[in-house]
Amino acid sequence: FRSKQWYQRRVAITAGGQRTSQAVDIFKGYFSAYAQSKAESQVTVVVQISDEGSVLNLQTSEQYQLFVQGHGAGSTLVQVSSLTFQGARHGLETLSQLIQCEDGQCYMLNDVLITDGPKYPWRGVILDTSRNFITLPTIKKVIDGLSASKLNTFHWHITDTHSFPFHSKRRPKMTAWGAYSPDKIYTEKDVIEIESYADVRGVRVVPELDAPAHSGNGYQWGPEEGLGNLAVCVNRDPWEKYCVEPPCGQMNLANPNLYDVVEDIYRDMLDCFTGTAFHIGGDEVNFNCWNTTKEVTDYMDKKGLTRDEHGFMELWNEYQETALARFKKANGGKLKDMVLWTSHMTEPEFLHYLDPKVYTVQYWEHSTNKQLPAIINNGFRVIMSNYDDLYLDCGMGAWVGEGNNWCSPYKGWQKIYMNNPRKMLAKAGITDPSKVKQVVGAETALWTEQAGDQSSLAKIFPRTYALGERYWSDPDTDWFAAERRLVYFTSVMENQRGVYGETMKPEWCVQSEGICILNKL
Repeated sequence: FRSKQWYQRRVAITAGGQRTSQAVDIFKGYFSAYAQSKAESQVTVVVQISDEGSVLNLQTSEQYQLFVQGHGAGSTLVQVSSLTFQGARHGLETLSQLIQCEDGQCYMLNDVLITDGPKYPWRGVILDTSRNFITLPTIKKVIDGLSASKLNTFHWHITDTHSFPFHSKRRPKMTAWGAYSPDKIYTEKDVIEIESYADVRGVRVVPELDAPAHSGNGYQWGPEEGLGNLAVCVNRDPWEKYCVEPPCGQMNLANPNLYDVVEDIYRDMLDCFTGTAFHIGGDEVNFNCWNTTKEVTDYMDKKGLTRDEHGFMELWNEYQETALARFKKANGGKLKDMVLWTSHMTEPEFLHYLDPKVYTVQYWEHSTNKQLPAIINNGFRVIMSNYDDLYLDCGMGAWVGEGNNWCSPYKGWQKIYMNNPRKMLAKAGITDPSKVKQVVGAETALWTEQAGDQSSLAKIFPRTYALGERYWSDPDTDWFAAERRLVYFTSVMENQRGVYGETMKPEWCVQSEGICILNKL
C-alpha cells in the first residue's frame, strides 16, 4: 500500500438520493476537521447502489466492493458499489477505517480492492430501557458503536415489569401508571427519531413488547376503566414465589379485555417501528402466579384445563395464538419476522405449540442446554444470546441479596469473540450445513438492573465490537489474533467518534502496538 496524506485534499463525493447523501455526510463528518478546501489534490468518491431503498431483513445483501486507486498528480479515485444501501454504507465505513488520523493529520491507504460481506444477517445488541431509563443521546451513541462495527440490529427491550416507558397513543394510561416519571417516556416522535438515526447508519430497530410474563407496572389501570385486571401478581410479595426477580407481574389471561389492550399497543408500536422484525418476548412465565390467582384458576376450571404443567401450557398457548392473531390484524393482515425468547414453550416437549415458519427463536439458555439442538432440529431459525457468553450484565455483585449475580462471572471480550455457533452445534451432534445455517446471528444482551444512562456504554463496548467481527467474518482464528485490531478500533471510537466504552489497556499500550499482549513462550 502507498500511504497518502488525506487531510490536504479536497473530497468530492458522488452519491444517489437523500438516504445515501445522509450516509455520506456522516462519513465526511468524521474527517471534517482535517479537510482543506484550497488543497491542490483531490479524492473523488463515487457511491453506486442498485437499490437505495433497500429494507434490512434476513435476505438483504450487505455485500459491497471498495476500490481505491491513485491516478498520479495527487488524484485518487474511490469507488464504493453495492446492490443495497446497507452494503454501500458498510463500504463507506470500511473506507473510514483505511484512514488514520493523528497529530492533526490523516493518512489514507491507496491501491486497495476489498470485496466483503457478512456471514450472518442478524448482528447486534439488546438494550433494556425498562429497568432503568436510557436517554436518547445514549441510545444514539449505542447505535454509533453498532454502525461502526457493522452490527446491524438494535433490539430495544422497551417495556418490562419494572416500568412501561413506551407512550401508547391509544392507551396512554400505560405510561401514566407505568413510567418512572413524566420525563422518562419514549414518545412516538422519539421512536421515529431513533429509527431514522439508525437507518442511515445501517442499523434496524427491533422493538420488544415482553409478554405474557414481564408485564406488571403500567397495567394496573384496568379496574378504574371497567376493564378488570389486565395483569395479576403485580408487585406481589414474597416475590420469589411468583417471578424471577422483583417486581412481579404477568398478564391476566382470564380477562378477554386484555387482548384489545395488547392489540392497541401493537398498533401504536407499528405506527412508529417500521422495520421488518418484531419481538414478542415470551420468557420466564411463572405458573405459580397464575395458579394462586382465583380469577385465572376459575377460568381454567371453566375451560376444563388441568392445573398442572400441561394445563398451564395450554393456557399460555391460548395467549400465544390470540396475541399473534391480534398482531396480524394490527399490521394489516400480515406478520413480520416474529421473534421470541427461549422459554418453557421451547422445551422439546412443547415446541409443537410454535410454528418454525412464523417464529425465530432468540436463544438465551446455556450453550450446552438441550433446547438448542431440539430447536434447530425442529426447523427454527435461531439468534444466539446464550448467557454463558453474551450477557453483558454478569460479574456484578448481587442486586438482591449478597454474593455475585446469577450469571457470573464477567464475560470478557475474549469469550464473546469465541462465541462460535458452528462449534456449539457440532458439540451437540449437528454438522449438516443446512441446519447450521439456521443460526442467523447473535446479540449481546445488556439487562439494566445494575446499569443506567452513565454506565451502559461501558458495559456494551468494546465487548460488543468483538461480536461484530465474530459474526461478520466468522474467522477460524481465535481472540489472540484480533486483540491488536480491537485495541486500536476502541481507541478510534473514543477519540474520533466519542463512543466511550470500557477502557481496555493503558494508553501506553495503545501507542505501543503489539507489546501489551500475552507472549506464547
